[in-house]
Amino acid sequence: MKTLKAKITWSFLLLIGCSVLGTGIFVALLLQTSYLDSLSGRLQKEGKMLAETTRWDSDRSLQHQAQVYAQTLDVRVTFFDRNGRVLGDSEGKSFDGKEFTEVAEALKNHIPDPTIRNDFLHAALPVERNGHIVGAVRLSLDIREVNRSLHQVWFSLALGLLFAYALAAFFSSRIASGVTRPLEEITQVARDIAEKRFYRRVQQEGRDEVAHLGQAINRMARSLQKQMETIRKSERRLNSVIESMESGLIMVDPTGNVSLANRAFERMFSMPASDLIGHSYKKLSYPYDLSELITECAESGIRLRKEIHLYYPEERMLLAHLTPMWVEKNGVGVVVVFHDLTAIRRLEQLRRDFVANVSHELKTPITSIRGFAETLLDGAMHDRETCQEFLQIIHEESLRLQRLIGDLLDLSRIESKQFHLKTEIVPVDTLIYSAQKMVRDQLKAKDQNLTIEIDELFEVEVDPDRFRQIILNLLTNAIHYTPAGGHITVVARRRKSDWQLIIGDSGIGIPESDLPRIFERFYRVDKARARNSGGTGLGLAIVKHLVEVHHGKIQVESKVGEGTSFILTFPLSPSD
Repeated sequence: MKTLKAKITWSFLLLIGCSVLGTGIFVALLLQTSYLDSLSGRLQKEGKMLAETTRWDSDRSLQHQAQVYAQTLDVRVTFFDRNGRVLGDSEGKSFDGKEFTEVAEALKNHIPDPTIRNDFLHAALPVERNGHIVGAVRLSLDIREVNRSLHQVWFSLALGLLFAYALAAFFSSRIASGVTRPLEEITQVARDIAEKRFYRRVQQEGRDEVAHLGQAINRMARSLQKQMETIRKSERRLNSVIESMESGLIMVDPTGNVSLANRAFERMFSMPASDLIGHSYKKLSYPYDLSELITECAESGIRLRKEIHLYYPEERMLLAHLTPMWVEKNGVGVVVVFHDLTAIRRLEQLRRDFVANVSHELKTPITSIRGFAETLLDGAMHDRETCQEFLQIIHEESLRLQRLIGDLLDLSRIESKQFHLKTEIVPVDTLIYSAQKMVRDQLKAKDQNLTIEIDELFEVEVDPDRFRQIILNLLTNAIHYTPAGGHITVVARRRKSDWQLIIGDSGIGIPESDLPRIFERFYRVDKARARNSGGTGLGLAIVKHLVEVHHGKIQVESKVGEGTSFILTFPLSPSD
């Protein structure tokens, strides 16, 4: 395949070659014609002079004159009578002159044009005396030397033209290179732009068409670079949004292959995106009805919405939104978005459980109060002893109801972040001993022993009232679930970067299966014992939230029949 440079060069060479060849031939022919015309004119002039000056008297005289004129003029001279017979010839030959056209024409009193025959140029003129044609004179010039000279001229001219052609070829190549070099640069830049190297530019200056083309290529490259940067930024933003979505996303192209799957989808289905992208969506064998939903959405072109229940790798409830995606001339793809409803469903279940538990907890004291009040109204109030007993029960149930409502309000305020801790730096022993005084009567009632262990005195930064509530709830809980005569310990110790509060008992313990749920509201390990003790089932939930707002952590260690220990860990105050 010829390049533009080769085409231009060969075009120039062809045009220059034809021009040089035509010019050479024209000059050579012109030179030859001019030389021959000059010789013909000379011969005619010399012949005319001889025709007018020659003495036309005898053959011997004419023979002698022919030889003399031939030596002088360096030509062959021949005299003919009017019948064409040779009267004198410088070479001494005799022949019939009428056989030659020029001689026959001269004898008829015509002046013929010189003719070339047998490498000789012949010119004949009539000889007139007293108005009558007495004969003719012919001059013959050997033109072989002339031809040799002309051949040398031709050779020299050919060499000159060949040299000129070589120079023309060289300069044609340079001119073609000068024309095509910018075009080659423009072509290379265009290839680089096609290969996404948009930074390339054409280094062309000037006002000609090639420079304008280079400037247009540069403008196109800048425009493409700007558009590609915009597209890349948009793509990066879109990818960031897609990858940071909590909702799973999968995209199926019109050919039925998966073209996109984000990280949330991988987490939900425990399936690497690399195993799906580029493969048919029918490879999605789990969940089983997902492939059917995608097929239905693609064929119907209608948005679909359906809940999917997953059991692996963990139980989840997903809401799948399927939307058809029309791609021009290619068909219909499908975009599927999965919203994880597990937390929402769990919260809904917790809400239902909470409503049921609150209803149940409120119903019990209200039922007792109503029942004993009705009994009193029916006449039992007249029996002083019975009346006193029933009023005492009503009073206890109302206190229980008040505690339940108070705990619910406290828990609500803590969870809604509507209260602020009023932190102070206080000695840890002050907090523990003040809580001990508040449960002293309960300990005596059950003949339980409370031991307090503090390795060294140190201060902590807490809200005294709220932290005292933590200790009281845990101590009350330990008292309730520890049999009479049991032992309860409170340990406070400072470590390098934090401090711990441990409240343990020798009570009935908590089964291992119940440990993950003991901080749930209204959850009771032994429901009968807890309700009989007057507990609301909210104490540990309140403790957990108060520990967290103090930036602490709570752990539970328990064995059935051996006791339970609550381990609370808090950061040290800045002064420490």
